[in-house]
Amino acid sequence: MSGFFRYAPMRVRGALRPLASLIAALDVAACAALVGLVSVMVGVVAAQVVLRYVFNSSLAWADELSRLCFVWSIFLAIPLGLKSGAHIGIQVLASRLPAAIGAALSRATALTGACLMLLVAWESAVIAWDQWDELLASMPASGAWFIVPLALAGLHSALHLLWQSLTGAAHRVADLPQESHG
Repeated sequence: MSGFFRYAPMRVRGALRPLASLIAALDVAACAALVGLVSVMVGVVAAQVVLRYVFNSSLAWADELSRLCFVWSIFLAIPLGLKSGAHIGIQVLASRLPAAIGAALSRATALTGACLMLLVAWESAVIAWDQWDELLASMPASGAWFIVPLALAGLHSALHLLWQSLTGAAHRVADLPQESHG
């Protein structure tokens, strides 16, 4: 099984199936966007290095475009880290509680996190809207494009955290069938 198919919808039935399908679609879109963004970033930086050191010239917009791609790639990857459990979790209190209380605390924490990520998404959207008329220094594009991925990451992360609060479990790669190398 290739890594791409690891973003298939979580195996659920009933009312949570549409949420699982939405999260899986967003995960696939984020992965595809990440591949494109990192490719553009590497290509632009490589071209800029060659132009500077070989031809003693440069692209005026290269630094800004590569920075924009970097910002987008970081924020689009955050929800994927939530999915795979890659973010740091501090279990000092939860590990000492009875299992049922620890699970309830975990669900409450995930729901609180989802609410906070929705707040981040909302505020980021408001700021992006307010700054849309401010242009970047070297490209004919809005400076708000640096803020838009924060809003998208907030929404996508909120869905992952909502999933965790509803099901009590993260949907990790380990939950899916493993690749066979043979």
